[in-house]
Amino acid sequence: MADEPNDSNSPLLGHAQEDELWDQVEEAPPVEEITIQQLISERPEGVLEFLQDKGVRKLGEFVMQDRVVLGKLGDDSIATMGATKPVGDFEAAWRREMGAPKKDDKTGWTTCIPVLAYVVTIKDAAKPDKEGLLQPLLRRWQAGGCSYAAFSLPAVQAVIDWKWSRFCRKLLLWELAFFFLWLAAFSIFTIAFQDEDTSLSLRELLATSRGRLTVAMDFLALLGMAPFLLIEAATIAAYGWGWVQVWNILDTCTYVNQIAIVVMHLGRLNISSNWLSIAAAVQIILLLFRVQYFSRVFRPTRFAFVDSLKEVLHDVKYYLLFLVIIMFGFAAAFHILFREDQKKHDEFSTIGKSFITMVNWAAGNADINTMYKHSHNPVAASALAVVFVFVLAVVLMNLLIGILTNSLQRVTDNEGLRMLLSKAQVIDEIESTIPAWLYPPYLHVLRVDPDKLDSVKLDNLWSKEGEDEGPPILQENRSADSGHREQGGSTQLNGSGEGGSSREDALEQKLDAVMKELQELKSLLRPAGALHSEQ
Repeated sequence: MADEPNDSNSPLLGHAQEDELWDQVEEAPPVEEITIQQLISERPEGVLEFLQDKGVRKLGEFVMQDRVVLGKLGDDSIATMGATKPVGDFEAAWRREMGAPKKDDKTGWTTCIPVLAYVVTIKDAAKPDKEGLLQPLLRRWQAGGCSYAAFSLPAVQAVIDWKWSRFCRKLLLWELAFFFLWLAAFSIFTIAFQDEDTSLSLRELLATSRGRLTVAMDFLALLGMAPFLLIEAATIAAYGWGWVQVWNILDTCTYVNQIAIVVMHLGRLNISSNWLSIAAAVQIILLLFRVQYFSRVFRPTRFAFVDSLKEVLHDVKYYLLFLVIIMFGFAAAFHILFREDQKKHDEFSTIGKSFITMVNWAAGNADINTMYKHSHNPVAASALAVVFVFVLAVVLMNLLIGILTNSLQRVTDNEGLRMLLSKAQVIDEIESTIPAWLYPPYLHVLRVDPDKLDSVKLDNLWSKEGEDEGPPILQENRSADSGHREQGGSTQLNGSGEGGSSREDALEQKLDAVMKELQELKSLLRPAGALHSEQ
């Protein structure tokens, strides 16, 4: 996993703009045959412009059965297939790729819909490493040379979709299975190791059932880690010094820590010390954080915790530094106020303990009552505590929550685009172990124009002037109702017709009855009023 460069000010394209990018693709013959390496060497200043304007060409439009097309697409917006040449009988090729039309069943209906065929003009765009399109683009992005909006370009989308659907998704699921084996084995090891007799030798340990369990979990954890070591080694070979990123270093620490734990446990090295317990605790946290590596590329679980945390921390890092400085200042102030009361107020006896107390107070656990107990400066200490609670725990912490909320909203607004980037990163790591002969020279793309699908426009159903073809629903009902009334019909649509008139008559009758009762009540009150006047 690589660090993300700071491109927060770059224009970002959301997933909702994906259709607009494809709609801009022109229908024209493919441009001259060119590879990504030729494009970089000949036009280094216009690579992204070429990808946007000429990276994909529209071949034509034809119709296919909707059940076949939509069933093949699933949750994706495009379908891709490999080809040996950029042009040809694309319609026949796609019909073979999509399969035979399905027969109608009794659960609905099927129809033919128009589909659009495209071709990626970059030759060998799907190849791995620097010969393909993804790795040079990833390296450019890591260097800060482009925004991750570049991964939403149609040509890049096509490469990501083809690799993901053909092999990377399945390989990632196998990786996930090995990871859960690793996580489960190490978790069982930590539970079984709790009551292990550290004075036993390895031979004596294997004589016990608990010892055999912990040793077995050691080897299973190494087995689950093996594929990740292989991929990491291949990534280092591909990127060289460009591999040196924060998250790659953390991954390496996870591997080294796991090996160290196994060596210490099996070799009985410092087994009675606290180092093995500390290493095991750190390893559990590192493994849990690694779950986000898988969750960020699957739509149902899409929330990359580490990526989102990284973006949020980037936005608030100076504000957090400001809060730390303020807490350190208050810690020093309380430390000096209680210098003569260190025995009674151990929480302020050292500057370190005082700072930890300030952190605890900022989290909402302030105890002001202790300020005026056993203190030589009760008034000053109480006043300082009130100021701290109001300024930092109330004002500044709530401002921090607001900043974090805005930053997280900005991150989630580009969720679809970040998923494309995450898939590109995962693909680049996985395909380092895939033979190069699996990749076709060209990629063809099939897409359904959403504007041409038979669908219901919900926002027009209740509007006065609908935008669907034909007169709006309510207008049709009114026209039909007026026609029935002219013919003496009894249609009751939308409260009109004879049914509507009968309801109006009933309301008028009730109103007349109420008015009559009011008149009677008024006549009864008049004699009482007159008698009161005479008295």
